[in-house]
Amino acid sequence: MLRELQVTKDKPANSMYKAGEEKIITGMAVVKNETNKTFEFATADTVADLFFVDKERVPSGINAARGDMSDYDEDFVTLKENEFGKLIAYYEGERFATDQYVEDGLTSGIRVSAGADGKLAKATKASKYVFKDFWTDNGHKLAVIEVSDTAVANA
Repeated sequence: MLRELQVTKDKPANSMYKAGEEKIITGMAVVKNETNKTFEFATADTVADLFFVDKERVPSGINAARGDMSDYDEDFVTLKENEFGKLIAYYEGERFATDQYVEDGLTSGIRVSAGADGKLAKATKASKYVFKDFWTDNGHKLAVIEVSDTAVANA
């Protein structure tokens, strides 16, 4: 799940790329593959050229008949291979929250990076993504991330 907390209004998001992995969850960090116009998990721990995945909340199959659905419903958070998604690049000063993280080692002020599984974790290199705190969204624990204007390594 991806929640935008403090972001630039009406910022364009790229939606011209398809998922290049078997399963991607909204809020995961990905990189673009310009060769085949897909987005994929990084091959190693990275902080450069990251995009965060989101998708339009359109129910499918039997869910199209339902009235109210949770934002956390599988239809709304899962992208399958070759499905179009929205790639969001966050600018300095913006804050967002995601449930796609590895909790081990996360304390306020720690810099985070994207792993080869698309999840944010404590960075091993200089990063501009700062973990601020945990936030509960209707029973779901999300990590609040703020984008700094400078990349700094964890102590």
